[in-house]
Amino acid sequence: MKKILKLCLCMCVMLVSVYLIYDYYKDYNTGKNGDIISNNDDDFEFISELRTKYNNNEIVMYIEIPDVISQPIVQTENNSYYLTHDLYKEESNKGTPYLDYRNKSLQDRKLIVYGHNKMNMTLVFSKLLDYQNKNFYDKHKTIILTTDTSKKEYEIFSVFTEKEDFDYLELSGLPGVEYYEHLLKLKNKSIYNTETPIDENSKVLVIQTCASENGCDNIAQYQVIVAKQVKKVK
Repeated sequence: MKKILKLCLCMCVMLVSVYLIYDYYKDYNTGKNGDIISNNDDDFEFISELRTKYNNNEIVMYIEIPDVISQPIVQTENNSYYLTHDLYKEESNKGTPYLDYRNKSLQDRKLIVYGHNKMNMTLVFSKLLDYQNKNFYDKHKTIILTTDTSKKEYEIFSVFTEKEDFDYLELSGLPGVEYYEHLLKLKNKSIYNTETPIDENSKVLVIQTCASENGCDNIAQYQVIVAKQVKKVK
């Protein structure tokens, strides 16, 4: 009788273990916690799937830095809402990385993305502070942006911290020469040389987060990453 009970107990443990393993991989493959829920590069349907998953049509693109971050990016009519709301539009002090509301098109020559970084919180953009180390940059230069119509690859050309000069947030239509001088200024601010060339036709992505794990509550100092579009994958 004891042998039978022991055998039944072993079988129950095995079944529970199998279920837990299945459940883990099911969640991983269906996009739990913001992971990509499809890899259909032909029609980019996973953006639509993300909108359905989170019941949020304000998801406009997906940002990926291989082995660093993978995250849906939202956009709404202002730059304050997603500081305090998650992807489900529920209140959250973690917020959600978002695209500047002033970007009227995903084809703009400069896209600006914001996201929180705070102490004692597991936040997507906290990992971006590792770019203060040149060795980390050397291994993670590439950023991939996917929308429901395209997939583009960017290469980081500048990493710096800023607390006074915020002209990197400028989105007005500077003419060619002035635009190049603007990008050159951003490149020269970099805390190390990236050797990535830029010109007056460069389309760029700017990512801003707080430059300290203490967040930006006391002293507003930001970590800024600027990347240049190098190719259109799809």
